[in-house]
Order: sequence, then structure tokens, then C-alpha cells
Amino acid sequence: MTSSTAPRPTAPGGRGPARGRFPLARPLARTRPLVLALALLGPTLAQGAPVTLDDLLGTVDGRVGVVTATLDLDEARRALARSEADPLALRLDLTRARQAVELNEAEFRAARLEALAEVAGAWARVRETELQVGLAEGARDLAARAVAIARLRLERGSATQLDLDEAVTQLEDAEKNLASARDGLALARADLNGLTGSAGPYALEAVDRGRLDRPLPDDATFEAALAGLPAVLRLTQATELAALGVELLDPSFASRAQIEQARTQLAQAEAGVAEAQRGLALRTRALLNAVATARETDRIGRDALAQATERESIEARRFEAGLIAEIALDQTRLATRQAELRAVQAEHGLMLALLDLQAGTLVPLGGWDGR
Repeated sequence: MTSSTAPRPTAPGGRGPARGRFPLARPLARTRPLVLALALLGPTLAQGAPVTLDDLLGTVDGRVGVVTATLDLDEARRALARSEADPLALRLDLTRARQAVELNEAEFRAARLEALAEVAGAWARVRETELQVGLAEGARDLAARAVAIARLRLERGSATQLDLDEAVTQLEDAEKNLASARDGLALARADLNGLTGSAGPYALEAVDRGRLDRPLPDDATFEAALAGLPAVLRLTQATELAALGVELLDPSFASRAQIEQARTQLAQAEAGVAEAQRGLALRTRALLNAVATARETDRIGRDALAQATERESIEARRFEAGLIAEIALDQTRLATRQAELRAVQAEHGLMLALLDLQAGTLVPLGGWDGR
């Protein structure tokens, strides 16, 4: 579950409008483009050394959405300080200023955690497409050898022209797949470069298993976190304001219709909070189920890779013993690389499921906060 700022399904962590609430918003708006431009100059990554996933995650504080959320939060905090220092500030004004800080804090956390998931996803695509290019190169080389073998067999009368034509067609397909994989890698790198400001080279190492296999917080933690999601917090704050409105009204200066209307608004706000929490509780459960599914898929992928590696070892010994041809061993090696790609994709699926859970619930997961 992710915020509405990314190409994922809308979730309770989405950012909402924060401008125009306070008098200071207008002068800040004039300087905001310059502030954003300066903020996006950092943090920067040293060029030359391979850039790790953690290096890339450390750049999220310079993303536009996170910088904007930071500015909104600072603006809300200054407005609250002014309200608290104003001896003429009304109770309603103080409540609204405090609520603005609480909401902007939640929106800042949501923006940052969503940015982490987005950067990690871009890094995963680069790693996967690099493996796909290697796999496509292996398939192309194997297809080229198959053409040479088919031509040799045709010359010696143990194959037909149709066999050679089929081998040539498979080689052409392999070359097209390789070109497509290289194009995909260029796009994936460009996407990651655009998100992080890094031009690489990238250290595309395996994700730390300790971070992937770490136990999740208990269900009570996720249930308690529902109240801090921006979508729920907005409704909770509306309930607080409605309750305050009922409390401030008195028959001595307000009509009975006004008082009844305020009470109706309070009841509606309370019902809205309960409904939102029920819906978000279901979304949280779906995110937890996605992590469980991803963990099982990851386990299956690792087991399949181990089996493919063992099979390759056996075939290598058979080749050394003269029991199989070299091309048969190369085919087995290619199958191992295919299993490796599937295992890496499953590993990344688990990583992104964890990051989506973190972004969708605002519950920090150890090792994934990018700090």
C-alpha cells in the first residue's frame, strides 16, 4: 500500500494539500522553487565508487515530494509557535495549528517512506535487467553455436536444410531478445539516475538476507498505527474540531438549530473515523498477506536455484567424464542462470513487499528506513 504520489494503488499514506493554511504560506510560496532547487542538489553521491542500494536510499531526503513535505512541516511548526505566543489566540486557532503540525508530520513520514519504496524498485529493475542482458547474451551465444552445429551436420548429411533454417531463425530471435534486454537496461538505468541523481556505476549485490528475514512487528503494532495514517488523522482531527464546536456552543448565544447541526457533524465525523479505520485495517491485512506470499515465493526461488546449481555440477562432472557434449553442458548452465534470475526477482518481490508495507502503514521496519 503506497501513497498517491507514486504509480501504485492509492493508500492512506498519500499526501494532501498543505498550503494556504497559514499567513506565512504566501511568502514561502515565492521562494519555494529556489528552496526546492537547492535541496535537490543534495545529498549527492560520490562518483567513481560503486553505488550501493543503501547509498541510493540515503538520497530520498532530496526527492521533490520529501522536500515539499519538509517545507510544509516547518511552515506548520512556525505557525503553531506564533499561535502559542499570541495572547489573543482562540482555542480553536490553537487546536487547528496543532492539528496542522500533526498532519504534516504524518504526511512527511508517508512521503519519505514512499520515496524509499520507489528508489528500491528502480534499483531492483536495474539489477534484474542486467541479469536479463547476461541471460540473453548466453542464449544468443548458444543459438549461434546451434547454427554452427546445424550447418556442420547438414554438410555431413545428418541434418536437413530445414534444421539449419530453424536454427538460424532461433538465432535471429535470440538477437532480438538481446537487443530488447539492452534497451530495457538503458531505460532502467535512466529511471534510477533520474530518481537519485546518480550516474552509477551501481553495486548490484544481493539484498542482505538479515533485513529480508527479520520478523515483522506484531499485529497490535499495525493496529495502533492506523490512528497515525494521514487519511485517518484528517478524520480524527475533524472529529476533534466538531467536538470542540459542540463544546463551545451554548444556548445563551447559539440557536438550538446551530447546536443540533454541530452535534450532527460530530456524529458524522465519528462514523467516518470508524469506517476509515475498518477499511485501512483490511488494507493493512492485505499488505501483511503480500509479505507472507512474497516470503514463500522467495523460498521457492532459492530452493529452485540450489537445485539448478546442483544439476549443473552433476552435468559438469558428466561432461568431464565424456558422457555429454559441451553444448548440453552450456544448456544446463543457461538454465541455472534462468533460475538465478527468477530467484533474484523473488528476492526483490519480498523487498518491495516489505517497503510497501512500511509505506502503507507508516510502521518502520528495521533496516529499511534509509538512514
